[in-house]
Amino acid sequence: HLATRDALADVRRTLADDGVYVANLIDHGPLSFARAEVRTLATVFDEVALAATPDALDRRGGGNLVALASDAPLDLEAWSRALEERGTGWEVLGGAELARWTGDDAVVLTDEFAPTDQLLTPYPTG
Repeated sequence: HLATRDALADVRRTLADDGVYVANLIDHGPLSFARAEVRTLATVFDEVALAATPDALDRRGGGNLVALASDAPLDLEAWSRALEERGTGWEVLGGAELARWTGDDAVVLTDEFAPTDQLLTPYPTG
């Protein structure tokens, strides 16, 4: 249950003021776990961003998604440039765009409610 708000609050407490938490998330469409984790991160940290391939971000595909969380501002333009320079084809979402991607139906994971096994889609659905 290292994905819960309770565990992430402990992570936040141990980070430096400008520290960044990075999490590799693996999920497939409809990305219920990844969306829940992003929403959970947003309840703990001031800034949250996500990077993945367009196929993963359309919520039909999946694979690896990388989340960043911090109380300090995240330089999303620099992250996007670095990914582009490496030819990854990944896109970066933050702010309102990430909130729309996460959706209102994404759950917040807590120590009392963390149905990660039920949220994970281990295989492509398409």
